[in-house]
Amino acid sequence: MDEKKTTINDIATAAGVSKTTVSRYINGRTDLISKETCTRIEMAIKLSGYRPNAIARGLKTQQSFLIGVMVADITSPFSAALVSGISHGLVDDGYVPVFANSENSGEREAAFVNSLLAHQVDGLIVNATTADQPNLISLAASGFPVVLCDRSIADYNFDIALGEYRAPVLDLVRHLHDEGFGRVVLVSQPYEQTSPRRTRHDAFVEGARSVFGVEDPEKDVFLIDPRFPKDIIRAVRTIVETTPEGVTPAVIGVNSVTMVGILNAVEQLGLSMPGDIGICGPDDWGWARQMGWDWSEVMGGGITTFKVDPFDIGEAAAHLMAGRIADPARDKETITIPSSITVRSSTSRKA
Repeated sequence: MDEKKTTINDIATAAGVSKTTVSRYINGRTDLISKETCTRIEMAIKLSGYRPNAIARGLKTQQSFLIGVMVADITSPFSAALVSGISHGLVDDGYVPVFANSENSGEREAAFVNSLLAHQVDGLIVNATTADQPNLISLAASGFPVVLCDRSIADYNFDIALGEYRAPVLDLVRHLHDEGFGRVVLVSQPYEQTSPRRTRHDAFVEGARSVFGVEDPEKDVFLIDPRFPKDIIRAVRTIVETTPEGVTPAVIGVNSVTMVGILNAVEQLGLSMPGDIGICGPDDWGWARQMGWDWSEVMGGGITTFKVDPFDIGEAAAHLMAGRIADPARDKETITIPSSITVRSSTSRKA
């Protein structure tokens, strides 16, 4: 059949079914069609190269088949993999993503949300700039599909896809203690309004108390901005200089961007790992693994990390959105992508 002239009637004839049955299949109502019939329709569509008219389809279903996606910082390596996963999942479910970058600005985020709603998107997937989001809560409470990706929002139960953030940090703290490090430190970007960082901070505090016996772990939390390498160098120098003689400190970075800044500081200061200092933390640069290499294996002779899979998180968020649209009344769901630690030379003192 000629792709340009193929119609729904042609598909119905080729599959040996009615036009109504083909329409149900295209609009996702496969629950009303037998498995065998679905297979025949799918084969007819594939062989013909038929593409449904999105405008006509939307008029019938009252859907645009567009999903707005708000990303806090689309320039980060983490977000690159996250966006890829969201896009893959949405397209697989028959939707088209419309991406907007808030650049970590709450005002910009709110403006883009309003713009996406004005363009009649069927739902919003949000990688939020802050945990305080009364407008999104109001929107979700009205019944509009909102799914969170990686970052949670306070005071409301949303569908959300995220990584496992607490347990791996506690495992790292125990590992560092077992390897003979005498002091554990967290180097972090501001964490109060960003749930993954906040969860890792809280896990660090819990582990420092229970495993290392630290009375006030907050004294060993150093806040930095990865955009300013001199500040990170100053923080690492302070950590080393304030650690008692004969004690080796270990640093947990809050994310990969922070860890790379710490590694640069260690090199600039002429420190050795793990002799002078230990370095570990999350590997959330999924884009590198997609290309067949792992930055944490090649930098600094190998960095101890726990893996975060932003592509899988994004894809899971997309599928949550499709499920929410298909069944608005279903219970809210949390999908947590598991993680595991890989120990490398940066913390292997016993080896």
